[in-house]
Amino acid sequence: MNNQQKWIGGIIGVVVILGLIWWSVGADFGGGTSEEPLQKVKIADLPVIHGLPLYLALEKGYFKEAGIDAELVKIDAPNLIIDSLLAGSVDFASPSGALGITGIAAFNKPGSLQIWGVAGGDDTVSSSSISVPLDSTATSIQDLKGKKIGVLPGIQWRTIARHILAENNLVDSDVQLVELAPGLQATALASKQVDALLAVEPIPTIVKQKNIGRDIVSGAAEKWVANPFYGGAGVVRTEFAEQNPELTEKVLGVFDKAIKEIRKNPEAAKQYYKGYTPLEDAIIPQAPVLRFKMYNELTADEVSAIQKFYDIFTTYEVIKGKINVRELIYSPSS
Repeated sequence: MNNQQKWIGGIIGVVVILGLIWWSVGADFGGGTSEEPLQKVKIADLPVIHGLPLYLALEKGYFKEAGIDAELVKIDAPNLIIDSLLAGSVDFASPSGALGITGIAAFNKPGSLQIWGVAGGDDTVSSSSISVPLDSTATSIQDLKGKKIGVLPGIQWRTIARHILAENNLVDSDVQLVELAPGLQATALASKQVDALLAVEPIPTIVKQKNIGRDIVSGAAEKWVANPFYGGAGVVRTEFAEQNPELTEKVLGVFDKAIKEIRKNPEAAKQYYKGYTPLEDAIIPQAPVLRFKMYNELTADEVSAIQKFYDIFTTYEVIKGKINVRELIYSPSS
């Protein structure tokens, strides 16, 4: 072999080595053509602390790790989350979805929605409170007769308010219920647009930490509706779950991972409220972390508590019939 042949052979060898290095780097960093695209899902969310598993999973990249492109769709009214699910414009709701509205919608359109998880409070963690301005003379619910009470928009919290009033010997005509999005509630109380709030966290915490008001009842829904009280629901469209069983299981696997992490270190998880809820940095450490349960973790007592909650919609004739909670709990496609 002459020198020219050796020189050409050396060049070919270098080219082959460089090609192998390029291929290896491309495979490691997603530059290769074999990488599968992320699977797109849309997840509706109300900006309250019930959505914490979603916030943590997004911030820590758990969806992308599972091959999922998760788009958060912020919605300011609980009923609009369910409307969006039924319309097919979103695929899932974070645990900030309204459990009551989910049940009503599924009662009216059987088989349309499934509950994959719940969020709420109990004897030790309050998810809802009745708050009044600091200078209010009210010390009990009876003192709110003739007053304006702010509640979340939609039939769930209007019915809960009616039930709480009835449990305290008042009727809904004794007060004026004013529907307010979460971001408007503390401001409405501060400006005296309403005389009280029946609100879910983090609004009660914001009201207290900003010296806007005080609680006259902590754990209102837990006390008079059901204990534990799961007002929030993670929801999936049944049609989506049936058409995309593997993707659905991946999404729920991410939520399960996030919930387990929250339980393990709830104080550390609070940092993920930032940017997703109305909580300011100084208030975040004071906010509670709610109870979260996946569909396959619910105990018989918890299912009974949810059924007790659902029964108020029959009592107040929101529906003509009875919601069966067990029929709504998510079941993986076989």
